[in-house]
Amino acid sequence: MEKLIERSKQGDCSAFSEVYSQYATEIYRFALYMMGNKEDAEDAVQEALLSAWRGIHSLKDNSLFKAWLFKILANKCKTLLMKRNKTPDALPVEEYEFLADYEADGSLISSAELKDALSTLTPPDAQIILLSIIGGFTSYELGVIYNMTPGAVRTRQKRALEKLKTILS
Repeated sequence: MEKLIERSKQGDCSAFSEVYSQYATEIYRFALYMMGNKEDAEDAVQEALLSAWRGIHSLKDNSLFKAWLFKILANKCKTLLMKRNKTPDALPVEEYEFLADYEADGSLISSAELKDALSTLTPPDAQIILLSIIGGFTSYELGVIYNMTPGAVRTRQKRALEKLKTILS
């Protein structure tokens, strides 16, 4: 991966495409969550990728490519939402296919219940939960995305998980 990122920095479009393909599903899911519909999510992803391609040379630590890309995407989503003067639409449950039913404390929780529970959190807290649990981001990577210390991310994550646990109990 490091070699592909280096090649991308040197202008190799196919290398950048290969790196992007590693994260394409996660990127789209995050954009869909942020934007609320497929069309806006696709616009946000496209704009974020263009910005990332143009700014790849500014990436200082290649190991943070994923966090760097998601930060660009999060900013593009926020910009597009403000430009369109709207907030994310409520997604139909079927759009949350990535929130598969799962078992917590011995009881099955449906993706619809989880979606409803996530909607009670502030947008940044819900995003932190989704990115950490579903996307596998570390608190350090999330700190890069949200301009927070890893400790602050863990604190927000802990509080959000406690709230979700109360709601889903």
